[in-house]
Amino acid sequence: MIKSLLLPGDEDRRGLQRHVVFALIVAALCSCESWMFGSLSWVYGYGSGLETIPAYLALDSNDRNFSLWSPFVAGGIDRLAFWGNADPISIELLLFKLLPIWLANGLHRFLQYFVAVFFATRVGKEQLGLDWRWSAFLGLLHGAFAYQTTGALLTIAGVPLLVWLLDRVTAPNRSWIAAVVAGALFSLCTTFTFSDPYLLLFAAMWLIIVSRRYSFHVARQFALFSIALLLADCPQLFAIAANGPTSHRAGWPSEQIGWSIDGLFYRQLQFDVFSQNKLLDFITLNVPPVIFLLGLPLAAFGGWRTDQERYSASMFLRVFAIWAVLSQKWLWILVQTMVALALPFVNGVYMGRFFQIPAAFVLACGLTLAGRMLWLRMSRPALRRGVAAVAIGFAAFMIVWPKVHLFYPLGVNDWGERNYRITALDDIRAKEAAPFRVASVLPLQPAYAYAQGLETVDGWANLYPAFYRDLWYRALTPLFAELPYTRGVFGVDTGRPEDNFVFLGADLIQPVVGLLPGEDVVAALKAGFDVDRRFNINILRLLNVKYLLSEYPLQGQGIALVHAPDAWPDFPVSRNHNTGLVQGPTQDIPGGRFQFLKTYARPLFDLANAWKRDLRGKDIFIYAIDGVRPRFRMVESVAVESSGKAVLDRLARSRSNEAVLEQADVKTATDGYGEVAAGDVDIVRYTPDEIVLDLKHSGKGFLVIANTWSPYWNAEVDGRTAPLLRTNYAQYGLAIGDGDRRVRLYYDPPYAPARLFARSRPEPSH
Repeated sequence: MIKSLLLPGDEDRRGLQRHVVFALIVAALCSCESWMFGSLSWVYGYGSGLETIPAYLALDSNDRNFSLWSPFVAGGIDRLAFWGNADPISIELLLFKLLPIWLANGLHRFLQYFVAVFFATRVGKEQLGLDWRWSAFLGLLHGAFAYQTTGALLTIAGVPLLVWLLDRVTAPNRSWIAAVVAGALFSLCTTFTFSDPYLLLFAAMWLIIVSRRYSFHVARQFALFSIALLLADCPQLFAIAANGPTSHRAGWPSEQIGWSIDGLFYRQLQFDVFSQNKLLDFITLNVPPVIFLLGLPLAAFGGWRTDQERYSASMFLRVFAIWAVLSQKWLWILVQTMVALALPFVNGVYMGRFFQIPAAFVLACGLTLAGRMLWLRMSRPALRRGVAAVAIGFAAFMIVWPKVHLFYPLGVNDWGERNYRITALDDIRAKEAAPFRVASVLPLQPAYAYAQGLETVDGWANLYPAFYRDLWYRALTPLFAELPYTRGVFGVDTGRPEDNFVFLGADLIQPVVGLLPGEDVVAALKAGFDVDRRFNINILRLLNVKYLLSEYPLQGQGIALVHAPDAWPDFPVSRNHNTGLVQGPTQDIPGGRFQFLKTYARPLFDLANAWKRDLRGKDIFIYAIDGVRPRFRMVESVAVESSGKAVLDRLARSRSNEAVLEQADVKTATDGYGEVAAGDVDIVRYTPDEIVLDLKHSGKGFLVIANTWSPYWNAEVDGRTAPLLRTNYAQYGLAIGDGDRRVRLYYDPPYAPARLFARSRPEPSH
C-alpha cells in the first residue's frame, strides 16, 4: 500500500529522479550555514534556539523537567501540551537525542528544505500541469519563501506534502486504510496547536477549489485522514481544552482590525525572519501580492487560445482564490471573536497562522503560474531568457540574502550550540540534592538554563495559569514603577503581552526598556546592575528560586556572587527581548597585525574572533539568593486573606515561614488554621508526574508545595485522598494531621491516557 502511494503505476521514474536530485541540491544550498561549520555552525534563535531546541534538550537531559503531561517548566507550564511547536513524539526529538546539537539542527533544516522543494515540484507536475522546468522553479520558490528553522518543525515545509498525500489517498481506487495510515504518519510532522487546524483548512480548500473533488469518496477519505491526524496530535488539543479557561490567555482581548492594508489583510510570509531586515520585509510584503494582483487580469481576460494556456490561467485563478480568502485578516478575527463568545481564551490564539503557514507554498504556486502565463505570451527567445534570468535571480536572492542578513546576528554575535553548554550550570546542578529553580535576567534568555536540565520560573510560554501571571507581575513590580514602558511589554494594563514570555525583565542595557533612570551603564558593568530596583526578590524566594543567572554583574540585598566568568564584560550589548538578537552597537574587535586588512575583510575577522570565543566556551554570572523557600516545607502558621490582591500584597512583603490562603478557597475565616506545627520534609520520589514525601512532625501541620497551581494535581495522605488548596496565590497547600507521615502528589489531567480510557473519571481536586 505504501509503495503504491509513493510510486503509482504511471509514474515517470526519470522525472522523479530529476526532482529528487534537484531537491537535494537546493536543500543543501539553503541549509548550508547550519552544518558546514561543524560545532561552530549557526543555530537560529527566535522560535528555534530560544524555544524548541531547549525543549528537546531538556526532554533528553533530565526527566525532572519535562514529561508528556508534566507542568514543571516556567513555574507550572504543561510545556509539551502548550509549547505549540514542540512534540515528544517527533522526528525532531529523535534527532536531538541522537546527534550533536549543530548536526541535529543542520540535518533537520536540510530535511525541511528537501521536503519543501521536492513535494512542491511533484505537486506542480502532477496537479498544476507544469513541466520539469516550471515545476522545479515552483520548488525553488517555495524554498526561497520559507526560511526554515527547527521551530517550524515540518509544518511549513510539509504543506505541499499534505497536498500531495491527499491527492493520492482521495483517488477513486484508494481504500480507507490508506487515508488513516497517511494521516497517522503525517502527524509526525505536526502538532495540534502549531499545525493541524491551519493545515486541514488549507487542505480542504485545495481539494475543493484547485483539485475540484467533491465526491462522497473524497469527503470520506479526507475525513478519515483528518481524524487520524487529530487523534495522533490530540494530547495538545485536550490539554488546551482542559487548561485554557483558567490560563492567562482567558483574559486577552482579540487582535484589533485597523483601517489600513495591514489592519485588514495578512501579507507577511514569516514575521520571525523577514521582518527583521528592511529589504526582506519590503520584498515579502509587497512583491508577491503585486505579482499576484497583476496576474489576475491576465488570467481572467487573456484571450487564451490553446488548452494548455487556458489550463494555466484556470489554475492561477484557483490558487488566487485560496490566497484571497486566507489573507482576509478581518474575516479571521471576526470568526475568532464569535468563537470567543463561548470560549474566551480563543482570543489569545494568533489567527495569522491560517495565512502564514500555507502562504509560502500558495505564493510560490501563484507566482509560478503567473510567470508561465507571461512566458506563453512572449515570442522572442531573448525576452524569455531575460525574464528567466530575473526570476531565477530573484529566487537565488531570497535564498542568499537571509544568510547575509543573519551572518552577524548568528554567525558572529550568537553562541550557536554553546548556548546550551555552560559548565558552571552543570556544576550547580550536580551539587544540589533538593529541587530548586533558577531565573535568568535578560538579556540572558532562560532557555540556556532549562536546556541543561535546570528548572526555571521563567521562559517562553504559550499557555500557563492566570494565577501565575499575577504572581509574576508582583516579582516585576519594581521594574514597572521604574520603567512604565515595560508594562506594555508584559501586557499589565492591556492583558495582551508582546509575546509568549515569562521573563525577568526585558533588558539591562537599553534605556526605557531595561536601563534604569539615572543608572550609569559603564559603572554598572563594574559594580553590578541594581536588582532591588528591578525585581521583588521575596517573590523569587517564594518560587524556590535559588540562583539568579546573568550575562552581566548584579548587585542587591540578599544575593551573593557564587560564580563569575574569567573575563568580566567591559562593553554593554543589548539583545532584543522578542528575538534574542543583538540590537545596537557591538564592541569592535581589534585586528592585530592585520589591521590594514580588516577594513576590507572585517566580516571574516569578526567571524574568526567569534569562533575563538565560542571554542573557549560560554560563561555567565551566577548569584545565590539567601533565604530561599524549599520546594516542600511545613510552615509555622497559616493566614487567610479576604481577596487575591490582599494575598499578593502580603506575599510581596512577608519573609516569615507562613502559608497565605484566600478566603474563597477555605470554608470559614479560620477553618482550623492559624498556628500549626512545623516539621521536616524528605523527598522519597520526585518526577514530573509523581512526588512522594515523608513528613517528620508532631501535631497538626500544613504542607506548602511550591509548584505552580493547576486543578489537576491530586494528593494522597497515607493512602487516603486529601484535598489540595490553592496556597500563596499560585501554589499548593495541604492540611496535615497529627499522625500523617507520607504524602503522594500526582498529576492526573483529564487528557492523560489513564483518564481518557477509564470508565469513571474523578473530578480534580481544587
